[in-house]
Amino acid sequence: MLNSLYIENFAIIDRLTIDFSESMTVLTGETGAGKSIIIDAIGQLLGERSQTSLVKKGSKKAFIEGVFSLNHPTLELTKEFEIYDLQLDEEIVVSKTIKDDGKASMKLNYRTVSQSVIKKLIPYIIDIHNQFDTHQLFNPQTHLAILDQFIGKKINEIYNQYINHYHQLVSLKKKKNTLENEVLSDEQLDFYRTQINEINEIDLENIDEEYLLKEKQRIQNYEKTKQRMDQYNEYVDGYQGAISQLKNALDQLQYLTDDSHFENFYSKIYDLYYNLIDANDNLNNYYQEFNFDENYINEIQETLFTLNKLKRKYGQDIESIKKSKNEIQEKIDHFHDRDQILINLNNEITELTKQSQKEAQQMSDIRKKYAHQFVDLVSSILKKLYLENVRFDFQFDQVELSQNGIDNVTMMISTNPGQDLQPLHKIASGGELSRIMLAIKTVCNQFTSIETMIFDEADTGVSGKVAESIGKIMHEISKKQQVICITHLAQVAAFADHHLSIEKNANKDQTTVTIHELSQEKSIHEIAKMISGKDVTEESLNHARKLKQNSV
Repeated sequence: MLNSLYIENFAIIDRLTIDFSESMTVLTGETGAGKSIIIDAIGQLLGERSQTSLVKKGSKKAFIEGVFSLNHPTLELTKEFEIYDLQLDEEIVVSKTIKDDGKASMKLNYRTVSQSVIKKLIPYIIDIHNQFDTHQLFNPQTHLAILDQFIGKKINEIYNQYINHYHQLVSLKKKKNTLENEVLSDEQLDFYRTQINEINEIDLENIDEEYLLKEKQRIQNYEKTKQRMDQYNEYVDGYQGAISQLKNALDQLQYLTDDSHFENFYSKIYDLYYNLIDANDNLNNYYQEFNFDENYINEIQETLFTLNKLKRKYGQDIESIKKSKNEIQEKIDHFHDRDQILINLNNEITELTKQSQKEAQQMSDIRKKYAHQFVDLVSSILKKLYLENVRFDFQFDQVELSQNGIDNVTMMISTNPGQDLQPLHKIASGGELSRIMLAIKTVCNQFTSIETMIFDEADTGVSGKVAESIGKIMHEISKKQQVICITHLAQVAAFADHHLSIEKNANKDQTTVTIHELSQEKSIHEIAKMISGKDVTEESLNHARKLKQNSV
């Protein structure tokens, strides 16, 4: 659930804090007041792409922060991402900074995270539904995804098994096709063997490139090291060196040890003297091993030269070279055992095809079973939205094995009695599509962990009793999930448990956006304005009161 939202220097918003409540909240205000900008800000927290135009003119950066409470299923999900300590309070803070140069960064609980993590997590918490969502219904490729979202875990488990086998199958078929189309000559075989021998010039399994580069650098610096060490030893070990001078100084100080204070200082300096001798001996022992070996450096340089030559021919790193070697060796093996390898590949392909077909059929059976349930639930909501004559169904067509199994699914609709079912995107009008999408989302989100549904003018293009039915459905949803709704319709606003009014004030110097939570009486007054316009009449007030009474 979205608890609060803070927006700073975003679009036309200077600084704004909004506290949200459970149940249903509506945001109302004049066109251009900033209602949709607030939803855009929430969209940024969902990982939507940022643009420099989102930063308020004259500002260096925009900042958005949302505080979300989590339910148990979402908390369990965060364990998988390793981004949340379950010992903390059950809420997360998501923030985004957008700079005027277009760069953006996101944080989760004040820790920088990638946008991909946010995109995985936030959709489990919040869903934004707007008038543009209906465009999904114009693309039949999304219809199967919508059905699978509704089915959930029951389809996901078998799908994960299927997709693993399907990818293996595709890989084996590609391998077989390559083998069938590649006929090696003796000259090609000799060329591949030459490549293998070339790669085998160095031991790729045991080579440590980083170590070799460090050793090369260390030995190349030997002359500089020797010069510095000779100078060091002259200062420390010479006749007038530091150690000798310190010993002479200690001998003089020893004459004063009859005094307990001098004795204490003498003891401390005496210990430092022998610690210095010990450290100096260890340093010189290490330096003695730090000698220049011409054969050793030649061996290192030769190995690195060979490695770089192989990189230029076979890949940019050792793993790429190994991969190339395996591929070349496989071609050589194919030359000798081509017929047997093809037999083995065909056997594997046959077995994997059977397994994939079996799993694809299981998915298809599950989809068809739950499609009936989905259709019944959506049809029930469509009746409440005054689309009682609409018939809704899924059409299943069997296709060759693909990423989604053997199903090609199309949403079908008939809007008039006696009319045949046809693909939804070919027959439904804009107003019908909007209500159908609302019904579909309502059904899908009933079976998810999503706690917040945001409706951004999803009631566009409707009025009267249809608008009232949309408000009623949103209010019904709000009994289980938090609902935040932007609307221009009084019939929808009347169903709100909480009413936020947004105002934009502009002068020569700046534009400010303010937001106020309205009391019951002020909410009625605002709804009356939505009915009659700027001049509120007693008639519109009475109508607003009646709408509020009917919404209870």
